[in-house]
Amino acid sequence: MSTEEIYVKLKSDREFIQRIAEVVLETVVVKKLDEFERQSRFINDNLVLIWEKLAENDIKFNKIHEELVKLRQEMNDMRKDFNSEIIKLRQEMNDMRKDFNSEIIKLRQEMNDMRKDFNSEIIKLRQEMNDNYKQIARFVENLTTSIEDDAQYYLQWLIEKKLGYKAEITRLEIDNVVEIDIFSQFGNYLLIGEVKSRANKSVYMELMRKVEKLKTVKPELFKDKKVILVIFSLSVTKDLLDLCKENKVYLTTGSRDLTKLEEII
Repeated sequence: MSTEEIYVKLKSDREFIQRIAEVVLETVVVKKLDEFERQSRFINDNLVLIWEKLAENDIKFNKIHEELVKLRQEMNDMRKDFNSEIIKLRQEMNDMRKDFNSEIIKLRQEMNDMRKDFNSEIIKLRQEMNDNYKQIARFVENLTTSIEDDAQYYLQWLIEKKLGYKAEITRLEIDNVVEIDIFSQFGNYLLIGEVKSRANKSVYMELMRKVEKLKTVKPELFKDKKVILVIFSLSVTKDLLDLCKENKVYLTTGSRDLTKLEEII
């Protein structure tokens, strides 16, 4: 069939047109179906890949989930262990606190006992010291009294022997002013002296101060009197001996004259 014949039929032959349309439609449909089939296969292939990926991801997710479950379990176990250790540590701390408090109480008790014992010993020691002090004081008092008595007897004997006077030798005490161990007035003489078991130059200085005080409060005692200064001591130092020689003070131990009475009067 020529082109013109086809053209004429398309213009006037409905059946021919219908047949041509069906053929064209069939061709188009077939092409579309082929294309759809290709697209369907492509989609199916992609869906398969997607499902495969999803399956892989599910496997990974399940593994991750398992790891998370395992990790949670481990954390719970660790928490339990930690709580157990904390409880144990608290118990140990409480036990230590109890032991510490017990030791503190025990130590305080021991310290209180020691303090009581110490105070008891201090009281006992003070009592012993007081007793010793009283004994020493009595001894010194007795010794001093004995030495003073010896000094008085010796000087009375010496004055009677050397000067011919029976002198009465006593202590002289003026309240709140002065205390003198040796004091006597006889003839035109005034005897003033100190008595010590041991004596150094400070005894000489003390004697001079007492003489000055006595001159201040009792100047009449010195009027028209020759003053004889005496230091009676069982033991003397060289510096005292030198002072007594230089200042004409009678220095004696009772058994031995260290300066001469004759040179002084």
